[in-house]
Amino acid sequence: MVYKSLLLFGAPGSGKGTQGKILGKIPGFYHCACGDVFRSVDVNSAFGQEFLKYSSKGQLVPDDITIGLWAKQIESMQNLGRFKPESDYLVLDGIPRNVAQAKMLKSTLDVRHVFHLDCPDKAKVYERLKRRALKENRLDDINDEVIERRQKVYERESAPVLDYYGEKLITHVNSDQPPFRVLRDILNDVTAWTDHD
Repeated sequence: MVYKSLLLFGAPGSGKGTQGKILGKIPGFYHCACGDVFRSVDVNSAFGQEFLKYSSKGQLVPDDITIGLWAKQIESMQNLGRFKPESDYLVLDGIPRNVAQAKMLKSTLDVRHVFHLDCPDKAKVYERLKRRALKENRLDDINDEVIERRQKVYERESAPVLDYYGEKLITHVNSDQPPFRVLRDILNDVTAWTDHD
């Protein structure tokens, strides 16, 4: 099965999750956040222990574990009838997280578009992550050192994914704006390219 997909891409705190959740409520779009898949893992399980080993240090979870868990989640959502690949766009954030994952998913994802949420104001990013950490009990986001490490990991490991997909597929969106303006920019663009589907 090949899924027609759009990717929400950006550094931690750029607003991918916020936009993904909103898009996922629109009929014809199914949102799957890799972070949510991870956070739903039983921390007492072998995988949960393995996951914690990496996430608590702000490191990326190994690719095979990430892709395997993601694939199970997508299959489960299809079986439950929540995701209908024949009609729905799959909205992804947090995956593929690096070029190796993008290559692993090449035969599974028909990537129609990539939205790069760019947040040049780093102070705003830190503020968002800390606010989210308190609101959602995501303790990995409350420590400045861990946030800084995650930003560096993003630049080193994740940013090259944009080059992998190429400028033709990418729309750069300023995510320093209020969320409703970011959504407006995304939807304006979605309208333009889905009109050709």
